[in-house]
Amino acid sequence: MSKSVNYEFYFNELENTYFELAFTELALDYYCFKERDLERKDISKDGMSEDFRVRLEALVEKALKDYDGWEETSREAEGLKNEIRDEVEKLVKLIDRLELDKYVVEREPVEGESFDYPSNDEAAKVVLRSIFAVNDNAIINEQIKNAVYELPVRMTKVRFFDIIKNGMKLYIGSDRDILERFIYMFESSTGLSGDEELKKFEEKPDLTNIRIRYEYLNDLAGICNYLCVIGSAGKAVREGKREDVQKLLDLIKLSSSLNESDAENAEKILGSLEGKLEDMSMKVPALEAKLAGYIESETGELSEKAVLLERLRRLMSSSLYADLDTEVPENVDETTVEKEFGVLQGKLEAAFKEGDRALNRARMAAALSSLPVFFNSRTEVMNYVREALDSCSNNHEKNMAVSNILASGSEDMEE
Repeated sequence: MSKSVNYEFYFNELENTYFELAFTELALDYYCFKERDLERKDISKDGMSEDFRVRLEALVEKALKDYDGWEETSREAEGLKNEIRDEVEKLVKLIDRLELDKYVVEREPVEGESFDYPSNDEAAKVVLRSIFAVNDNAIINEQIKNAVYELPVRMTKVRFFDIIKNGMKLYIGSDRDILERFIYMFESSTGLSGDEELKKFEEKPDLTNIRIRYEYLNDLAGICNYLCVIGSAGKAVREGKREDVQKLLDLIKLSSSLNESDAENAEKILGSLEGKLEDMSMKVPALEAKLAGYIESETGELSEKAVLLERLRRLMSSSLYADLDTEVPENVDETTVEKEFGVLQGKLEAAFKEGDRALNRARMAAALSSLPVFFNSRTEVMNYVREALDSCSNNHEKNMAVSNILASGSEDMEE
Protein backbone atom coordinates (compact mmCIF):
# COMPACT_ATOMS: atom_id res chain seq x y z
CA MET A 1 0.00 0.00 0.00
CA SER A 2 1.08 3.58 -0.66
CA LYS A 3 2.84 5.28 2.25
CA SER A 4 1.43 8.69 1.29
CA VAL A 5 -2.13 7.65 2.16
CA ASN A 6 -3.12 5.67 5.25
CA TYR A 7 -5.29 3.21 3.34
CA GLU A 8 -5.54 0.86 6.31
CA PHE A 9 -7.38 3.52 8.31
CA TYR A 10 -9.78 4.39 5.48
CA PHE A 11 -10.38 0.74 4.60
CA ASN A 12 -11.25 -0.14 8.21
CA GLU A 13 -13.61 2.85 8.39
CA LEU A 14 -15.29 1.83 5.15
CA GLU A 15 -15.74 -1.80 6.21
CA ASN A 16 -17.30 -0.76 9.53
CA THR A 17 -19.56 1.76 7.81
CA TYR A 18 -20.70 -0.76 5.19
CA PHE A 19 -21.51 -3.27 7.92
CA GLU A 20 -23.58 -0.88 10.01
CA LEU A 21 -25.26 0.65 6.95
CA ALA A 22 -26.15 -2.77 5.55
CA PHE A 23 -27.58 -3.90 8.89
CA THR A 24 -29.69 -0.74 9.13
CA GLU A 25 -30.89 -1.08 5.54
CA LEU A 26 -31.68 -4.76 6.13
CA ALA A 27 -33.79 -3.99 9.19
CA LEU A 28 -35.70 -1.17 7.49
CA ASP A 29 -36.19 -2.92 4.15
CA TYR A 30 -37.23 -6.21 5.74
CA TYR A 31 -39.82 -4.43 7.87
CA CYS A 32 -41.18 -2.58 4.82
CA PHE A 33 -41.14 -5.77 2.76
CA LYS A 34 -43.11 -7.74 5.36
CA GLU A 35 -45.56 -4.88 5.75
CA ARG A 36 -46.15 -4.66 1.98
CA ASP A 37 -46.23 -8.43 1.60
CA LEU A 38 -49.35 -8.63 3.78
CA GLU A 39 -51.15 -6.70 1.02
CA ARG A 40 -49.59 -8.38 -2.05
CA LYS A 41 -51.68 -11.53 -2.26
CA ASP A 42 -51.37 -11.70 -6.05
CA ILE A 43 -47.70 -12.68 -5.85
CA SER A 44 -48.49 -15.89 -3.94
CA LYS A 45 -50.08 -17.25 -7.13
CA ASP A 46 -46.61 -17.43 -8.65
CA GLY A 47 -44.89 -20.56 -7.34
CA MET A 48 -41.31 -19.47 -8.05
CA SER A 49 -41.66 -16.07 -6.35
CA GLU A 50 -43.30 -17.75 -3.37
CA ASP A 51 -40.45 -20.26 -3.13
CA PHE A 52 -37.87 -17.46 -3.20
CA ARG A 53 -39.75 -15.61 -0.46
CA VAL A 54 -39.98 -18.65 1.82
CA ARG A 55 -36.28 -19.42 1.40
CA LEU A 56 -35.27 -15.82 2.10
CA GLU A 57 -37.37 -15.66 5.25
CA ALA A 58 -35.76 -18.90 6.40
CA LEU A 59 -32.31 -17.32 5.94
CA VAL A 60 -33.33 -14.28 7.96
CA GLU A 61 -34.64 -16.50 10.74
CA LYS A 62 -31.42 -18.49 10.67
CA ALA A 63 -29.37 -15.31 11.02
CA LEU A 64 -31.47 -14.16 13.96
CA LYS A 65 -30.91 -17.42 15.82
CA ASP A 66 -27.18 -17.66 15.13
CA TYR A 67 -25.34 -14.33 15.09
CA ASP A 68 -22.02 -16.15 14.80
CA GLY A 69 -23.19 -18.00 11.69
CA TRP A 70 -23.46 -14.99 9.41
CA GLU A 71 -20.75 -16.21 7.02
CA GLU A 72 -22.73 -19.30 6.07
CA THR A 73 -25.94 -17.26 5.86
CA SER A 74 -24.13 -14.85 3.52
CA ARG A 75 -23.05 -17.65 1.18
CA GLU A 76 -26.57 -19.07 1.05
CA ALA A 77 -28.01 -15.58 0.46
CA GLU A 78 -25.65 -15.06 -2.46
CA GLY A 79 -26.71 -18.37 -3.99
CA LEU A 80 -30.38 -17.41 -3.60
CA LYS A 81 -29.74 -13.95 -5.07
CA ASN A 82 -28.09 -15.54 -8.11
CA GLU A 83 -31.16 -17.71 -8.68
CA ILE A 84 -33.37 -14.63 -8.38
CA ARG A 85 -31.08 -12.76 -10.79
CA ASP A 86 -31.47 -15.48 -13.43
CA GLU A 87 -35.25 -15.19 -13.22
CA VAL A 88 -35.15 -11.38 -13.20
CA GLU A 89 -32.97 -11.35 -16.32
CA LYS A 90 -35.65 -13.35 -18.13
CA LEU A 91 -38.30 -10.92 -16.92
CA VAL A 92 -36.28 -7.88 -18.04
CA LYS A 93 -35.88 -9.35 -21.52
CA LEU A 94 -39.59 -10.11 -21.62
CA ILE A 95 -40.59 -6.65 -20.37
CA ASP A 96 -38.43 -4.90 -22.95
CA ARG A 97 -39.80 -7.10 -25.72
CA LEU A 98 -43.41 -6.47 -24.64
CA GLU A 99 -42.67 -2.73 -24.50
CA LEU A 100 -41.89 -2.88 -28.21
CA ASP A 101 -45.32 -4.36 -28.90
CA LYS A 102 -46.87 -1.64 -26.74
CA TYR A 103 -44.93 0.95 -28.74
CA VAL A 104 -46.34 -0.45 -31.99
CA VAL A 105 -49.95 -0.59 -30.74
CA GLU A 106 -49.85 2.97 -29.41
CA ARG A 107 -48.84 4.26 -32.84
CA GLU A 108 -51.47 2.44 -34.87
CA PRO A 109 -54.01 4.88 -36.38
CA VAL A 110 -57.38 4.89 -34.61
CA GLU A 111 -60.39 4.68 -36.92
CA GLY A 112 -62.50 7.81 -36.78
CA GLU A 113 -59.94 9.70 -34.69
CA SER A 114 -59.60 13.41 -35.38
CA PHE A 115 -57.41 16.04 -33.80
CA ASP A 116 -55.72 19.29 -34.68
CA TYR A 117 -52.08 18.47 -35.24
CA PRO A 118 -49.85 21.56 -35.40
CA SER A 119 -47.34 22.09 -38.19
CA ASN A 120 -44.17 19.99 -37.97
CA ASP A 121 -42.20 23.18 -37.43
CA GLU A 122 -44.33 24.24 -34.46
CA ALA A 123 -44.34 20.70 -33.02
CA ALA A 124 -40.54 20.56 -33.29
CA LYS A 125 -40.21 23.85 -31.43
CA VAL A 126 -42.52 22.59 -28.65
CA VAL A 127 -40.44 19.41 -28.32
CA LEU A 128 -37.20 21.37 -28.19
CA ARG A 129 -38.53 23.71 -25.49
CA SER A 130 -39.57 20.69 -23.45
CA ILE A 131 -36.15 19.04 -23.76
CA PHE A 132 -34.21 22.13 -22.72
CA ALA A 133 -36.70 23.42 -20.12
CA VAL A 134 -34.32 22.69 -17.25
CA ASN A 135 -30.72 23.75 -16.70
CA ASP A 136 -29.41 20.31 -15.83
CA ASN A 137 -27.29 18.41 -18.36
CA ALA A 138 -28.12 14.99 -16.90
CA ILE A 139 -31.87 15.63 -17.22
CA ILE A 140 -31.44 17.18 -20.67
CA ASN A 141 -29.56 14.09 -21.89
CA GLU A 142 -32.29 11.81 -20.56
CA GLN A 143 -34.90 13.99 -22.26
CA ILE A 144 -33.01 13.77 -25.55
CA LYS A 145 -32.79 9.97 -25.28
CA ASN A 146 -36.51 9.81 -24.50
CA ALA A 147 -37.32 12.04 -27.49
CA VAL A 148 -35.24 9.83 -29.78
CA TYR A 149 -37.24 6.82 -28.54
CA GLU A 150 -40.65 8.47 -28.96
CA LEU A 151 -40.13 10.21 -32.31
CA PRO A 152 -41.00 8.40 -35.55
CA VAL A 153 -38.07 6.53 -37.11
CA ARG A 154 -37.86 6.90 -40.86
CA MET A 155 -34.23 6.48 -41.82
CA THR A 156 -32.24 4.13 -44.01
CA LYS A 157 -30.53 1.15 -42.44
CA VAL A 158 -27.19 2.51 -43.63
CA ARG A 159 -27.64 5.70 -41.62
CA PHE A 160 -29.08 3.77 -38.69
CA PHE A 161 -26.08 1.46 -38.45
CA ASP A 162 -23.67 4.38 -38.89
CA ILE A 163 -25.22 6.06 -35.85
CA ILE A 164 -25.01 2.84 -33.82
CA LYS A 165 -21.37 2.31 -34.76
CA ASN A 166 -20.35 5.90 -34.02
CA GLY A 167 -22.23 5.75 -30.71
CA MET A 168 -20.36 2.61 -29.69
CA LYS A 169 -17.04 4.28 -30.51
CA LEU A 170 -17.67 6.63 -27.60
CA TYR A 171 -16.82 3.67 -25.34
CA ILE A 172 -13.23 3.48 -26.64
CA GLY A 173 -10.93 3.99 -23.67
CA SER A 174 -13.59 3.10 -21.08
CA ASP A 175 -13.62 -0.01 -18.90
CA ARG A 176 -14.54 -3.21 -20.72
CA ASP A 177 -17.34 -3.99 -18.28
CA ILE A 178 -19.03 -0.66 -19.16
CA LEU A 179 -19.19 -1.65 -22.84
CA GLU A 180 -20.44 -5.12 -21.92
CA ARG A 181 -23.18 -3.60 -19.78
CA PHE A 182 -24.21 -1.35 -22.70
CA ILE A 183 -24.39 -4.36 -25.05
CA TYR A 184 -26.51 -6.30 -22.56
CA MET A 185 -28.94 -3.38 -22.19
CA PHE A 186 -28.94 -2.75 -25.95
CA GLU A 187 -29.88 -6.35 -26.77
CA SER A 188 -32.60 -6.31 -24.12
CA SER A 189 -34.15 -2.94 -25.03
CA THR A 190 -34.25 -3.81 -28.74
CA GLY A 191 -35.97 -7.11 -28.02
CA LEU A 192 -33.09 -9.17 -29.41
CA SER A 193 -32.76 -11.21 -26.22
CA GLY A 194 -36.49 -11.13 -25.47
CA ASP A 195 -37.69 -12.69 -28.72
CA GLU A 196 -36.84 -16.20 -27.54
CA GLU A 197 -38.40 -15.57 -24.10
CA LEU A 198 -41.66 -14.48 -25.70
CA LYS A 199 -41.79 -17.63 -27.85
CA LYS A 200 -41.96 -19.74 -24.67
CA PHE A 201 -45.50 -18.50 -23.98
CA GLU A 202 -48.56 -19.90 -25.74
CA GLU A 203 -50.35 -16.60 -25.09
CA LYS A 204 -48.75 -13.19 -24.80
CA PRO A 205 -48.20 -12.48 -21.06
CA ASP A 206 -49.62 -9.39 -19.40
CA LEU A 207 -46.98 -6.65 -19.13
CA THR A 208 -48.38 -5.30 -15.86
CA ASN A 209 -48.21 -8.68 -14.13
CA ILE A 210 -44.67 -9.27 -15.40
CA ARG A 211 -43.64 -5.89 -13.96
CA ILE A 212 -45.18 -6.76 -10.58
CA ARG A 213 -43.15 -9.98 -10.45
CA TYR A 214 -40.01 -8.10 -11.49
CA GLU A 215 -40.37 -5.53 -8.70
CA TYR A 216 -41.17 -8.21 -6.12
CA LEU A 217 -38.09 -10.27 -6.98
CA ASN A 218 -35.92 -7.16 -6.87
CA ASP A 219 -37.15 -6.54 -3.31
CA LEU A 220 -36.00 -10.03 -2.38
CA ALA A 221 -32.63 -9.58 -4.10
CA GLY A 222 -31.98 -6.31 -2.27
CA ILE A 223 -32.48 -8.03 1.10
CA CYS A 224 -30.15 -10.84 -0.02
CA ASN A 225 -27.45 -8.28 -0.78
CA TYR A 226 -27.61 -6.83 2.73
CA LEU A 227 -27.29 -10.33 4.17
CA CYS A 228 -24.23 -10.84 1.96
CA VAL A 229 -22.56 -7.63 3.15
CA ILE A 230 -23.10 -8.43 6.81
CA GLY A 231 -21.73 -11.96 6.43
CA SER A 232 -18.83 -10.91 4.20
CA ALA A 233 -17.48 -8.28 6.60
CA GLY A 234 -14.66 -9.44 8.85
CA LYS A 235 -15.45 -11.44 11.98
CA ALA A 236 -13.86 -8.72 14.13
CA VAL A 237 -16.23 -6.14 12.65
CA ARG A 238 -19.30 -8.28 13.30
CA GLU A 239 -18.24 -9.00 16.88
CA GLY A 240 -17.33 -5.38 17.55
CA LYS A 241 -20.74 -4.19 16.37
CA ARG A 242 -22.80 -6.88 18.10
CA GLU A 243 -24.22 -4.58 20.78
CA ASP A 244 -24.68 -1.68 18.36
CA VAL A 245 -26.97 -3.71 16.07
CA GLN A 246 -29.12 -5.26 18.82
CA LYS A 247 -31.89 -2.75 18.21
CA LEU A 248 -31.82 -3.64 14.53
CA LEU A 249 -32.03 -7.33 15.33
CA ASP A 250 -35.07 -6.59 17.48
CA LEU A 251 -36.73 -4.79 14.56
CA ILE A 252 -36.07 -7.72 12.23
CA LYS A 253 -37.58 -10.12 14.80
CA LEU A 254 -40.70 -7.97 15.08
CA SER A 255 -40.96 -7.86 11.28
CA SER A 256 -40.91 -11.64 11.04
CA SER A 257 -44.24 -11.97 12.89
CA LEU A 258 -45.84 -8.65 12.11
CA ASN A 259 -49.11 -7.94 13.92
CA GLU A 260 -50.69 -4.91 15.58
CA SER A 261 -48.65 -5.23 18.78
CA ASP A 262 -45.40 -5.88 16.89
CA ALA A 263 -46.07 -2.95 14.57
CA GLU A 264 -46.40 -0.59 17.54
CA ASN A 265 -43.08 -1.73 19.02
CA ALA A 266 -41.45 -1.63 15.61
CA GLU A 267 -42.57 1.97 15.11
CA LYS A 268 -40.74 2.96 18.29
CA ILE A 269 -37.50 1.46 17.01
CA LEU A 270 -38.01 3.05 13.62
CA GLY A 271 -38.38 6.43 15.29
CA SER A 272 -35.10 5.97 17.16
CA LEU A 273 -33.29 5.28 13.87
CA GLU A 274 -34.34 8.57 12.29
CA GLY A 275 -31.36 10.36 10.76
CA LYS A 276 -28.85 7.55 11.35
CA LEU A 277 -29.16 6.15 7.84
CA GLU A 278 -28.46 9.57 6.33
CA ASP A 279 -25.45 10.12 8.60
CA MET A 280 -23.84 6.83 7.57
CA SER A 281 -24.67 7.34 3.90
CA MET A 282 -22.90 10.70 3.93
CA LYS A 283 -19.65 9.07 5.10
CA VAL A 284 -19.54 6.50 2.32
CA PRO A 285 -18.70 8.57 -0.83
CA ALA A 286 -15.45 10.01 0.56
CA LEU A 287 -14.32 6.60 1.80
CA GLU A 288 -15.23 4.97 -1.52
CA ALA A 289 -13.19 7.62 -3.32
CA LYS A 290 -10.12 6.44 -1.37
CA LEU A 291 -10.87 2.85 -2.37
CA ALA A 292 -11.29 3.82 -6.05
CA GLY A 293 -8.04 5.78 -5.94
CA TYR A 294 -6.19 2.78 -4.56
CA ILE A 295 -7.61 0.39 -7.15
CA GLU A 296 -6.83 2.74 -10.04
CA SER A 297 -3.27 3.36 -8.84
CA GLU A 298 -2.41 -0.32 -8.44
CA THR A 299 -1.22 -2.75 -11.08
CA GLY A 300 -1.35 -6.50 -10.82
CA GLU A 301 -2.76 -8.08 -7.66
CA LEU A 302 -4.93 -5.98 -5.34
CA SER A 303 -4.78 -6.37 -1.57
CA GLU A 304 -7.31 -8.79 -0.05
CA LYS A 305 -8.94 -5.95 1.89
CA ALA A 306 -9.36 -3.86 -1.27
CA VAL A 307 -10.96 -6.82 -3.07
CA LEU A 308 -13.33 -7.36 -0.13
CA LEU A 309 -14.31 -3.71 0.03
CA GLU A 310 -14.91 -3.51 -3.72
CA ARG A 311 -17.18 -6.54 -3.36
CA LEU A 312 -19.08 -4.84 -0.52
CA ARG A 313 -19.31 -1.62 -2.54
CA ARG A 314 -20.93 -3.45 -5.43
CA LEU A 315 -23.33 -5.24 -3.10
CA MET A 316 -24.35 -1.90 -1.58
CA SER A 317 -24.66 -0.13 -4.95
CA SER A 318 -27.93 0.62 -6.72
CA SER A 319 -27.13 -2.20 -9.15
CA LEU A 320 -28.68 -5.22 -7.42
CA TYR A 321 -26.97 -7.75 -9.67
CA ALA A 322 -23.55 -6.16 -10.14
CA ASP A 323 -20.69 -8.50 -11.02
CA LEU A 324 -18.83 -9.18 -7.76
CA ASP A 325 -15.53 -10.30 -9.33
CA THR A 326 -12.89 -7.60 -8.82
CA GLU A 327 -10.17 -7.15 -11.41
CA VAL A 328 -7.94 -4.32 -12.53
CA PRO A 329 -10.03 -2.65 -15.31
CA GLU A 330 -9.36 -3.55 -18.96
CA ASN A 331 -9.81 -0.69 -21.42
CA VAL A 332 -11.82 -0.91 -24.64
CA ASP A 333 -9.96 -0.34 -27.92
CA GLU A 334 -11.25 0.32 -31.44
CA THR A 335 -10.81 -3.31 -32.51
CA THR A 336 -13.09 -4.45 -29.69
CA VAL A 337 -15.77 -1.94 -30.66
CA GLU A 338 -15.60 -2.98 -34.32
CA LYS A 339 -16.01 -6.62 -33.35
CA GLU A 340 -18.92 -6.04 -30.95
CA PHE A 341 -20.66 -3.76 -33.45
CA GLY A 342 -20.42 -6.47 -36.10
CA VAL A 343 -22.10 -8.95 -33.79
CA LEU A 344 -24.91 -6.53 -32.91
CA GLN A 345 -25.43 -5.60 -36.56
CA GLY A 346 -25.80 -9.24 -37.49
CA LYS A 347 -28.39 -9.84 -34.78
CA LEU A 348 -30.36 -6.74 -35.74
CA GLU A 349 -30.31 -7.63 -39.45
CA ALA A 350 -31.69 -11.07 -38.63
CA ALA A 351 -34.43 -9.56 -36.43
CA PHE A 352 -35.37 -7.04 -39.15
CA LYS A 353 -35.91 -9.90 -41.61
CA GLU A 354 -38.35 -11.62 -39.23
CA GLY A 355 -40.23 -8.54 -38.02
CA ASP A 356 -42.78 -6.37 -39.80
CA ARG A 357 -42.17 -2.70 -40.56
CA ALA A 358 -43.82 -1.35 -37.39
CA LEU A 359 -41.88 -3.68 -35.08
CA ASN A 360 -38.62 -2.95 -36.88
CA ARG A 361 -39.17 0.78 -36.40
CA ALA A 362 -39.80 0.15 -32.71
CA ARG A 363 -36.52 -1.78 -32.49
CA MET A 364 -34.68 1.05 -34.21
CA ALA A 365 -36.15 3.64 -31.84
CA ALA A 366 -35.12 1.55 -28.84
CA ALA A 367 -31.62 1.05 -30.28
CA LEU A 368 -31.04 4.76 -30.94
CA SER A 369 -32.25 5.76 -27.48
CA SER A 370 -29.92 3.19 -25.88
CA LEU A 371 -26.85 5.01 -27.19
CA PRO A 372 -24.98 7.79 -25.40
CA VAL A 373 -26.37 11.12 -26.65
CA PHE A 374 -24.93 11.52 -30.14
CA PHE A 375 -25.77 15.19 -30.77
CA ASN A 376 -23.13 17.91 -30.46
CA SER A 377 -25.40 20.95 -30.31
CA ARG A 378 -28.95 22.12 -29.79
CA THR A 379 -29.17 22.74 -33.55
CA GLU A 380 -28.42 19.06 -34.25
CA VAL A 381 -31.18 18.05 -31.85
CA MET A 382 -33.60 20.44 -33.55
CA ASN A 383 -32.68 19.09 -36.99
CA TYR A 384 -33.21 15.49 -35.85
CA VAL A 385 -36.62 16.28 -34.35
CA ARG A 386 -37.76 18.20 -37.43
CA GLU A 387 -36.51 15.51 -39.81
CA ALA A 388 -38.27 12.77 -37.81
CA LEU A 389 -41.58 14.65 -37.95
CA ASP A 390 -41.23 15.65 -41.62
CA SER A 391 -40.52 12.08 -42.69
CA CYS A 392 -43.70 10.68 -41.08
CA SER A 393 -47.15 11.01 -42.67
CA ASN A 394 -49.01 9.36 -39.75
CA ASN A 395 -50.44 12.25 -37.70
CA HIS A 396 -51.55 9.86 -34.94
CA GLU A 397 -47.99 8.59 -34.53
CA LYS A 398 -46.57 12.10 -34.47
CA ASN A 399 -49.20 13.29 -31.99
CA MET A 400 -48.46 10.32 -29.72
CA ALA A 401 -44.71 11.01 -29.87
CA VAL A 402 -45.04 14.72 -29.06
CA SER A 403 -47.55 14.06 -26.25
CA ASN A 404 -45.30 11.45 -24.63
CA ILE A 405 -42.26 13.72 -24.86
CA LEU A 406 -44.13 16.61 -23.25
CA ALA A 407 -45.49 14.34 -20.52
CA SER A 408 -41.98 13.10 -19.73
CA GLY A 409 -40.70 16.66 -19.60
CA SER A 410 -43.40 17.64 -17.11
CA GLU A 411 -42.46 14.73 -14.84
CA ASP A 412 -38.79 15.79 -14.83
CA MET A 413 -39.71 19.38 -13.94
CA GLU A 414 -41.85 18.16 -11.02
CA GLU A 415 -38.96 16.11 -9.68
